Amino acid sequence: MSSLAATLAAVLLAASPAPAGGTGPATPTEPWASTFGTGISLSWEQPRSGARATSFRVYEDDAVVARVSTTAAYLEVPFGSSHTYTVAAVDQRGRESARTAPVTGQSRLSGVNPECLPAPGVPVTVTAVTASAVSVSWTRHPLGGELELRVDGASLGWTSLTSARIGGLAPGTAHQVTLYRENRCHVGGGENEPVGTVTATTAAGGAARPAAPADLTVTGRTDSTVGLSWTAPPGPAPARYAVYDGATPVAVTTGTSVTVDRLYHATWHRFTVAALDAAGNESAHSPAAATATATCLAAPPSPEAVSAVAVSPSSVRLSWMFEAAATSYTVFDGAAPVATTRYPEAILTGLASASRHAYRVVATLPQECGESPRSRRVEVSTPAGPAARPAAPASLTVTGNAPGPSAAQVTLSWPPASGATAGYRVYEGTRVAGETTGTTLSLTLAPATTHEYLVVAVSAAGPESAPSPRVTVHATFLPPP
Repeated sequence: MSSLAATLAAVLLAASPAPAGGTGPATPTEPWASTFGTGISLSWEQPRSGARATSFRVYEDDAVVARVSTTAAYLEVPFGSSHTYTVAAVDQRGRESARTAPVTGQSRLSGVNPECLPAPGVPVTVTAVTASAVSVSWTRHPLGGELELRVDGASLGWTSLTSARIGGLAPGTAHQVTLYRENRCHVGGGENEPVGTVTATTAAGGAARPAAPADLTVTGRTDSTVGLSWTAPPGPAPARYAVYDGATPVAVTTGTSVTVDRLYHATWHRFTVAALDAAGNESAHSPAAATATATCLAAPPSPEAVSAVAVSPSSVRLSWMFEAAATSYTVFDGAAPVATTRYPEAILTGLASASRHAYRVVATLPQECGESPRSRRVEVSTPAGPAARPAAPASLTVTGNAPGPSAAQVTLSWPPASGATAGYRVYEGTRVAGETTGTTLSLTLAPATTHEYLVVAVSAAGPESAPSPRVTVHATFLPPP
């Protein structure tokens, strides 16, 4: 390997810190949390060093509040609340990285369009300098969205990333790098306005620079790779080509095509390619090729760590983990589906005493990406007890959903169950949300949060009925004027 190739390979490996001890995935970088809306959007970047991460865990304090297989998550939180998160990467062997620095987001729905408030800026930093190129990075804009990158007044296009590589510069020269954001205060948008700037000065060196490659094209993509090709510049063949995603070097090659790997599904990328001569001088970069990896996972994980505990002669409590996003989960007893829930847990009621069950769980993936493979089977038997079971409530309805200053009041109602019934029990997931001898229940909920309930009838001897149909409710809230 030439010294140039060795240097670039070292740059690729050292672009981000490796985990302590050299084992497991590297810690995610650039965590960002939104500070507007009725939920909190999180995003981060994963270094290309260390073992490849296969999933990510979002922590609030020491509790895992989200498990995803891409570098973003949406957290539904109460309206007007503030939350601090950290993120850890997990590899296929279950090894977890150190967590990121904490990042705080706040959910709110201001009565004033935040676009019309004084424009907040973002700090821009020069992170690398050679005689012919510079790298810059910045933090995400508090209001989100893409930023336009201009160098010495010339636009290099829009980007959703937080870094860029700029090549083809003369040695010992100063260049103004400025970020612009569209002013969306008025309907239809407005003029772009600067939100961050920095002056970058190249190092001293020789004036030679190769001509730039052209026609950078996306030739294919999967959930974890993107294929690229380009046209060689005129004149002598370059010694190498360097491919960048923002300011991160992702490939070095002598040919005019490459497949970039170690990416994550449903993520956006802004690739550029530069030619390098034998001395390492870098050409201007090609126009960017912006693309996303495939939305759906090619090989989604299955729910794991499935646990089944019989809590009475008529009920079993199930829980599991799923290291990706899911819209719902379906529980199977043998070949028959017996429950569908939005939570990674379920209460199964109305079961026969001393009966054996073999459960598996399937996750329904978001964005119409199908289902996960089934989990491993877990077996459980209910204990002996009375044979009689009450009839299940025929329906469950939200009959009230009133906002308040700091909480919503939600009322659930159901028709009386037939037969001998001592009362009713309302579940959210596996948690008892309330019990009553009547057929209505009022609950105090955090505003702008979503909940799923079912109700069971309970006999005097204790056994529960089969559940009612589930109902989902989104607690209302009072936005500020």
